[in-house]
Amino acid sequence: MKPGFHLGKRHGTGADDHDHDREEVDCYASGVEDWNKGLHIGAIFIVLVVAGLGVFLPVLGHFVPQLHMPRTMLTLGKHLGTGVIIATALIHMLPGGYESLNDPCIGSRMGNFSGWPGTLAIIAIFAMHLIEFVLSNHAMGKHAHSHGLPEGLAEHHHDIEGGAAHVENDSTQTASLHGGAGHVHMDDGLDKQQENCDAVAVHTHHNHVHGASFLNDDMTAERHKISTYILEFGICLHSVIIGLTLSVATGAGFKTLLIAICFHQFCEGLALGSRLAEVQHRKHAFLRAVLSATLFMLVTPIGMVIGIGVRYSYAPSSPASLITMGVLDSLSAGILLYSGLVNLLAEEFGTLEFRGYRTSKKVACFAATFIGA
Repeated sequence: MKPGFHLGKRHGTGADDHDHDREEVDCYASGVEDWNKGLHIGAIFIVLVVAGLGVFLPVLGHFVPQLHMPRTMLTLGKHLGTGVIIATALIHMLPGGYESLNDPCIGSRMGNFSGWPGTLAIIAIFAMHLIEFVLSNHAMGKHAHSHGLPEGLAEHHHDIEGGAAHVENDSTQTASLHGGAGHVHMDDGLDKQQENCDAVAVHTHHNHVHGASFLNDDMTAERHKISTYILEFGICLHSVIIGLTLSVATGAGFKTLLIAICFHQFCEGLALGSRLAEVQHRKHAFLRAVLSATLFMLVTPIGMVIGIGVRYSYAPSSPASLITMGVLDSLSAGILLYSGLVNLLAEEFGTLEFRGYRTSKKVACFAATFIGA
């Protein structure tokens, strides 16, 4: 039974028709008992401030010199948020999906298949991977075209080979006309022209190494941008769900849930804000980071406002509500799991910058991640 709701479900063993009808009716029971208006409205502003503090600390600290924070503190906060995100996916969202989609009130509407939450999470993981690949591949093609690397490389390679062939043909023809002395003379000319061709090849290779380096830097920045926005999408999706859940909870369960959500929002804000601050834009970087941070700050309170608005008509154990919440929980779990493991845990711990940290700082980063989880 979810806290704060009077569902009156009775899943007994009796076969009495009256009890069966009572059970069917109770699945559609709605309304919230002992709902405290002032406490719930105040909670909206509490969550708003805590989420805003978590996400804006790294953003403002990066762009505003007067608010600069120690980089080590922000790094540890980011890794703390990484642990929170992974734990949220595996411990809160995915089990919630199993609880909702396997609820007796759903009956056979999901085909009596108990593995739907895991299936939906896998679908979300594959979908995020495919989306990130397609967007990254598109960005790579765009940047490569702007640098002209494929076409330029082919043209230079063709010119060098053509020049060498031209020298070789000329030397052969001249040697046949002028005899051995002329052949020796053209050998000298061939050596000089070959040296010129080698110099062109070295210069061309040098330019392409720099071009490939620029392309690699652009691709790294573009991939970081894509993965950051995928992370924000997953966090915002599950934030709406927890906002709705918090707004219809009551009693001691409400206060406990409020504390847990505030901790999660602050840590997730640190992780997301650190990534947003590092996203590279050609222009309006600060404005875009602020807009993304504001979206995260507002999304949980928006979910709470929705929950408050439907608290009297919302039937949490109706099949429609259970299926909706179960599907969203499962998809959110998959998105957060992909973002947490691939774009945060593996990526952040695999950078050359991290490998260059002192041993004590590396240990602190691992500890922060474990504590967050």
